[in-house]
Amino acid sequence: MNRSIALGGALAAMLLLAGSGLARAQGGISAEQAAGMRVLSNVAVSPDGRWVLYTVTTADLKASTTNSDLWLVAATGGDPIRLTNGKTVDDQGQWSPDGKWIAFVSTRDGKPQLYRISPFGGEATKLTDSKAGVRSFAWAPDGRQIAFVAGRDPTPDEERRQREKDDAIVVDEGFIPTRLNLLDLGTEKAAELVKADAQIGSIAWSPNGRAIAYVTTPTPKADDARFSDVQVVDVASGTSRKVLESPGPDNNPSWSPDGAWIALSTRGPKAVSISQSRLVVVPAAGGEPRRIGGDFLYEAGPTTWAPDGKSLYFWSAVRTRSELFQVSLAGGTPKQVSDLQGSLGLFGGGAPSISKDGMTVAFQRSTIEAPDEVYLARLEAPWRHTKLTSLHPEIASASVGKGEVVRWKGKDGLEVEGIVVYPVGYQPGRRYPTVAIIHGGPSGVWNESFPANWYNSAQVYAGQGWVAFLPNPRGSSGYGEKFLAANYRDWGNGDYHDIQTGLDHLIRRGIADSTKLAQGGWSYGGYMTAWTLTQTNRFKAVMVGAGLTNMYSMYSTNDLQMVLEEYFGAEPWDDETAYRRASAMMHIKQARTPTLIIHGKEDTRVPIGQAQELYMGLKKNEVPVELVFYPREPHGLQEPRHAADKIQREYDFFAKYVLGLAPKERPELVP
Repeated sequence: MNRSIALGGALAAMLLLAGSGLARAQGGISAEQAAGMRVLSNVAVSPDGRWVLYTVTTADLKASTTNSDLWLVAATGGDPIRLTNGKTVDDQGQWSPDGKWIAFVSTRDGKPQLYRISPFGGEATKLTDSKAGVRSFAWAPDGRQIAFVAGRDPTPDEERRQREKDDAIVVDEGFIPTRLNLLDLGTEKAAELVKADAQIGSIAWSPNGRAIAYVTTPTPKADDARFSDVQVVDVASGTSRKVLESPGPDNNPSWSPDGAWIALSTRGPKAVSISQSRLVVVPAAGGEPRRIGGDFLYEAGPTTWAPDGKSLYFWSAVRTRSELFQVSLAGGTPKQVSDLQGSLGLFGGGAPSISKDGMTVAFQRSTIEAPDEVYLARLEAPWRHTKLTSLHPEIASASVGKGEVVRWKGKDGLEVEGIVVYPVGYQPGRRYPTVAIIHGGPSGVWNESFPANWYNSAQVYAGQGWVAFLPNPRGSSGYGEKFLAANYRDWGNGDYHDIQTGLDHLIRRGIADSTKLAQGGWSYGGYMTAWTLTQTNRFKAVMVGAGLTNMYSMYSTNDLQMVLEEYFGAEPWDDETAYRRASAMMHIKQARTPTLIIHGKEDTRVPIGQAQELYMGLKKNEVPVELVFYPREPHGLQEPRHAADKIQREYDFFAKYVLGLAPKERPELVP
C-alpha cells in the first residue's frame, strides 16, 4: 500500500511505450505487450463472499485515452464476467447490502453520475442527474437509499458567467462547496442533506441507517487537507456534529456493528507531513477518544470491523510489503494476519473488503515479477491466498527481471533498504549499467509491486539489460515515524547520501557498473535528481521529472506551502538559508551531467518555472540539456501517449549518454 504522498502526486495507469527504441530484449516484456497491460482497482467481495467485483482500466495509445469497466469473477475462480462495456469511465463499483445490485459511477452521459446494474445480467439504470457530477457514494444499510457527494449546483449567475466567459479567477476565493445528498431508490428522488460550505470526503452509514459519518475540509486547497474533521449528521433532522476535536487531520470513519463506536484515523499537533496517523475509537454518542493498537510501528490504513465488533482489520505498509492486520478493541498490539509476499499494487489500499460473515477478504496483489491480479483469502490460519484472474496474458510467456530487497548502511550508520530489479538473464559476477529511480513524496516508498509504468519503468530497463535500483532513503514511509521524519530540515543531505551509499553497495557487490550509471525520478524524485547533478559527476545522465529545483521560488508558486514549512521548519523569508541550501539552483555552477527535464505543462504541485530555472541554468553553463513539456498534464501523467513518450524518451537519453548508443528514429507509437 502506498502512502498518499504530498509531492509525489497520484500515479497514472501502467503504460509503457511501443516502438523499436525499446523492442524486446532477452525475452523481456516487449513495448507492445506492456502498452496493452490492464490496470486493476477497486476490488470488492460480495456480501455473501461468492463473487468479487473489480475495475479494469485499459489504454488506447492511438487515441491517447483510457477506459474503465466493471468485471465480476466467482470466488471459486473461472471465467470473469464483464458487467459494463463502454468507451467512458465506469468505476467505484459497490455491492448493495443484500448483494442483488451494484451501484457505480459512470461518465457515459458526460458528467459522472450514479448508475445501478444487476450482477446477474441486464442494462444499467441511471440514478442521478447532478449538474456538478457525483464524486463518491455509499449504500444505506437497508439498501433503500444511497448517500452521495456532489458539487453544489451552479447558481443562475454562475451559469451565466460561464456562458459569457466572465470567468476571472480570484485566488483563494470562490470555492464551490460539495454537498452530501440522499437518493431514495423507491422514488428516484435526491435531496441535499448537508449543505455546509465545505468539501465533503468519505462517508459511512451507521448500522441502523439513522446517521452518516463524513469527512469535511474547509476548502479544496491541497494544504487544507490537514484540517479535515469527521462529522456525524442525523438523517432525520439534518443536524451535524463534530466527532472529535483535534488539531490534526481526522479521516476514515467506520462504525462498529452495534453502532456504539466510530473508528477513525487522527494525527496530533505534530507536523502532518512527517508524522503517522493513529487509530482511535470514539463513542458514537459523544465522548473521549481511545487509542488502540498500542505502539504499532507502522501506519494503519482505513478500517473494517469484524462482525462481532470486537476487533478491526486494516492494511498497512510494512517496509516494502503490504500486510493485513487485526487489532482488538480491548487493546494490545495489532496482529499480522496475512503473508502477502508482495504489495497491494499500484492502486491498492483502502479499507479491507471482507464478506459479511467475516471469513473472506478480497484484494489485488502484485509482486516485483508479476503485475496486479485479483486474489481471495480466508481469514484463518495458516494464511493462503488464491489468484482468481489472469489479466495479463500478453506477458505470460515473457521473461521479467528478478527482484530482491537489499539493505545497506547510510553514511551515518542508519540502516536503509531498497529494491534491486536484475536484468533479464542476469549473470552473477557480471557488472551491468544501472539506473537509480527515486520515488516521490518524499514520504513515498518503493514497494514490491510490478514496476512497469511511466513513474517506475524498472522492468523495462531489466528487459534491456540494465539493473534498476529503487532506494527507500530516510523520509520514506513504511518504516515507522522516526524514519519518516529523519529528513526534517535535511533535504539533500542524509537522503542524498542514502541513495549514493546504496549504489556504492551494489558496486561493491559486483552488480552495478560504476562507469555506467544513470538516475531519474519524479516530483521529490525529480528534486533529488536535480540536487544530485549539482553534487556529483558520477552519473553519465539524469532525468528530472516534475522536479523541485529552487525551494525559495517553489514555496510561493506551488499549492503546498504548509508541507514545505513542516519539512523546513519555517517560511522561506524567516529562514532563507535553509531553503537556499537545499536548492539545486544555488549549486548549478557545479553541474556537468547531461540532463533530460520532463514536466507537465499544467502542473500546479510543482509549477513549470522549476523546470525552466533548471533548464536555463544548465543551458547557460553549457551542460547538455533537453526540456520537454507535456500539454494538458498536471503533476502526474494521465494521457497514454505522453506516458509512452516519457518512457521512450528517457530510455533513449540514457542509452545515448550512458551506453553511447545513438537513438533510433522514433517510430509511431501505434502502427
